[in-house]
Amino acid sequence: MPIPFNPDQPEDAPLDRSPGFTAEQVEGKKKPQRRRRGAGYISDPKKRKTIELHAEDHAVAHYEARGWTVEKLGKPYDLRCTRGTEERHVEVKGTTGAPTNVELTINEVLHARDKNNTVALYVVSDIKVDTHTDPYTASEGRVSHYPDWEPAEEDLRPRKYEYRLPDTTG
Repeated sequence: MPIPFNPDQPEDAPLDRSPGFTAEQVEGKKKPQRRRRGAGYISDPKKRKTIELHAEDHAVAHYEARGWTVEKLGKPYDLRCTRGTEERHVEVKGTTGAPTNVELTINEVLHARDKNNTVALYVVSDIKVDTHTDPYTASEGRVSHYPDWEPAEEDLRPRKYEYRLPDTTG
């Protein structure tokens, strides 16, 4: 007589009627993992670049559609947008994760907090990347736009420290 077993509900398997099997062997399908939260490090440099360019293209199209002239810089910020006498610096972030957080450098934070700058943060999240194409191709994305952005202290979390090693030569 077969053992009644639903792989989607392995906890209901009658283990007392399945000699020689452990609970681990009868687990069945894994439950879907929780969705990644926010930006994380992507080790594949081609994938990182594809995500970055996709997000940047989104931002350029957004600003040009509103009459801005856009210049790509990269550093100290991604885009310089001008319209008449207005100037806006745009920091662009792209992620395959949810729109919950992004990683910032200290220079990006300091630049955004400088009262002499008008800075926007333009985030494209949930980007899909096809790594089976050459070059990789990115699609989709959900936009979060913060036109007058100044990162508040309570919204920043330190993620790493630089440690200066003591001099041991003396």
